[in-house]
Amino acid sequence: GMGGGMGGPGVRVYSSGFGPGMAFGGMNGARARHQQQQQQQQRQQEGPLGQLAQFIPLLLILILSFMNMGGEDGVGATGGSRYFSLTPVSPHTNPLATKIAKVKDIPYFVSDQFLRTVARDRYQLSQVERMVERSYERYLSDECKNQKAYKRKLELLSAKSRIAEAERENLMRKARGFELTRCLELEDLFP
Repeated sequence: GMGGGMGGPGVRVYSSGFGPGMAFGGMNGARARHQQQQQQQQRQQEGPLGQLAQFIPLLLILILSFMNMGGEDGVGATGGSRYFSLTPVSPHTNPLATKIAKVKDIPYFVSDQFLRTVARDRYQLSQVERMVERSYERYLSDECKNQKAYKRKLELLSAKSRIAEAERENLMRKARGFELTRCLELEDLFP
């Protein structure tokens, strides 16, 4: 509703409440509300596909960050940094492999600009390869933990008394046969 605001002697200021643009006063507030209404109408006109498209980037970010929790060195969700990624994610779409680092042939992906600049400078390239090496080691370490947890879960499930004998044997066989491939690779590459 309309309410009288505070003002000087004989001056009345009316406001229609506080909203996202109301801090700037009447005209700007009205303009901000008008823009919001237009954006809302556009969103409603897009339909379900347009709304879904808005969530795709967020979904990708969530999936990638879930796949590889990064940490230091500006290492992000894709197991990389602003220089590289361990997975082909735009703009890092050009495949390379480590050549200078201690551990050779770790696949990683770089941008076109990286190929034009950093890749031509052996010193900078060696710095990036060391980052790739650390990222890959972290990735293998995380994957190794996940594999161990999975194997342990199979062993625990097979130990439960409430399951049928055939199911128990199946789970035990699965647990015994489950190779900790990432742990082996980790020990092999980073002794």
